[in-house]
Amino acid sequence: MDRSGLHRPHHRTVDRVAEILETVTGEPDGITLSRLAVRMGAPVSSIQKLVNGLVATGYLAEVDLRYRLGPAVHVLSLRGGGPPAHHVRHADLEALHRAADAPVLLAIRVGHDAVYVDWAGTDEPFDYALARRLRSPLLGTAAGRVLMAHMPAAERREWVAAEFGADEEGAVETLELAARIRAEGMVRGRSGPLMPKVQAVAAPVREGDEVVAAVSIAHHRPETAGELDRYAELLRTTVEAWAARTRADR
Repeated sequence: MDRSGLHRPHHRTVDRVAEILETVTGEPDGITLSRLAVRMGAPVSSIQKLVNGLVATGYLAEVDLRYRLGPAVHVLSLRGGGPPAHHVRHADLEALHRAADAPVLLAIRVGHDAVYVDWAGTDEPFDYALARRLRSPLLGTAAGRVLMAHMPAAERREWVAAEFGADEEGAVETLELAARIRAEGMVRGRSGPLMPKVQAVAAPVREGDEVVAAVSIAHHRPETAGELDRYAELLRTTVEAWAARTRADR
């Protein structure tokens, strides 16, 4: 049994390193040390030590006193076989965006968070929000709830127990929500706390029997049931086409 995703305690240093890498990822022109410290709410001296270690090992690169992702990150991705949803190309997201005439986002599960790995058709507010927070709690987005619903059952129960503690009612409601999402094949809900007025429709992306990602269409117009229904049908046919293409490539 793969226990890598089961609930485990956080480690302060590991969390800081992950936050540095994710913050730098959202800054395509690089970020200065002082700005990085402000973004993380930490003293420059403590961030400097971690940054020095990441530069020394190739996970960050320093150019003109600004930090970007280093080559080691890309080497890991290549040696690990690329992104989990490798059969979903950026061109696929662009095509879905054109058909929906709305932003389209692709997320994967990393531990107990949903992480956006690619998107198309986003406007400036969306781009800003995504750059600021690529990672969100599973229950915080429509895509995250899809990913939660398709966690392995034992892992999902352990996550719910850790997430809700003594709140048994909340735990049961979440497990019931997961069951409804699996039965209905998708979910509708708030895009996330950074953009609370935006609604989204999200569906699982499969490779064989495994859910490897979730794709969502963001609803950025005055809400109508017909528009959300159109997004839902479009997502349904699109993810089925992606799955069929994956089977044909094998």
